[in-house]
Amino acid sequence: MKRFIVGIAGGSGSGKTTFSRRVVAECRKIGIAGRIFSLDSYYRPLAHLSLAKRQAYNFDHPDAIDFDLALEHFQQLIRGRSVEQPVYDFKTHTRQPQTLACPSAPLLVVEGLYALYPPAFLSLYQCRIFVSTGIATAVLRRIARDVDERGRGVDSAKHQILSTVLPMYETYVKPTQKNAHFSIDWDGEEVPEKATEGLVRMARDFFR
Repeated sequence: MKRFIVGIAGGSGSGKTTFSRRVVAECRKIGIAGRIFSLDSYYRPLAHLSLAKRQAYNFDHPDAIDFDLALEHFQQLIRGRSVEQPVYDFKTHTRQPQTLACPSAPLLVVEGLYALYPPAFLSLYQCRIFVSTGIATAVLRRIARDVDERGRGVDSAKHQILSTVLPMYETYVKPTQKNAHFSIDWDGEEVPEKATEGLVRMARDFFR
């Protein structure tokens, strides 16, 4: 079976996860099953470190992600096989003992800060997209997510943004924009409709 493979990258709080979900949902409406492959699941296990050291760890550096395991699993999905995906606990900052069954699908969307970073992934995509947004919007989204979903306090979230999120974005994430076929500027609350429709149309044409 053919696979339409998309890479969606962008800074923290840019909206790349929301955009990825909308694309998969819209493709489902026209009969194309999709699967999001989140690189957030592949942060390196830090159980060997104390909780204090884990909390201070630079999760925004590309070395924080186990790209070797992510690539191995993604290649299995491309071959139509299911994989047992790691489950990362962002409150304890390490992997949980259990894994999550992740079946393949005709549409595979790799999503994450560094989706357009590793050359081995770049060569697999039919379409590469970079999502960017204004710094104020991104920071507000990041703080809300860290407090609501990842158990951080506001002060901790702000410290992380200033110490690692923004510097790593400028040094490592933003330069990957040059690897994208398309860039999306998203500052509002609504998911960009034209970009969504365009990607869904590409998927539809690919499977015709």
